[in-house]
Amino acid sequence: MLRISLLTFALLMPIQATAAWLAIPGGDGFFYDPNSVQPFGQRVKVWGLHNYDQALPLGDRSTMSKKILIEADCLRTQFRTMSYAFQTEPMGGGDTIMGYPLSPSSPFGKWRSPEPNSFERALFNQVCRKPAESPAPQGAPSDPVEIIDETAPAGTTTTSV
Repeated sequence: MLRISLLTFALLMPIQATAAWLAIPGGDGFFYDPNSVQPFGQRVKVWGLHNYDQALPLGDRSTMSKKILIEADCLRTQFRTMSYAFQTEPMGGGDTIMGYPLSPSSPFGKWRSPEPNSFERALFNQVCRKPAESPAPQGAPSDPVEIIDETAPAGTTTTSV
């Protein structure tokens, strides 16, 4: 079972190496990868990224960001964490400190309601907006947002409308 979990994690994480993160409007350091949005019925899977204002200790190292794959049940207003990884640098860069695919039996792998003002709530709201609330294609926000392209030279950003 551990071997399958590690294989799943290894397959999921390289996808994020070329992510073009979009800022989530109203989120402080919250981003998502619009190319990772996978809708199926009332549910949506999406990769999100949370940048921290300052380094947070994690064991004998420190983390500046966290990548997370969630599955959101838009009808029931619930989500569960599928996988996550803590990174040493902002925007999911640097080394992976630790990360795991989660089983449905783990506390964070179980369905739960997103807490108000949380990263998970911002990510949930971004992918579960009703079509009338999101005139832009594929749920992209209509307000200008900062786009972070991890394949571009460091510090390069563009603005999208």
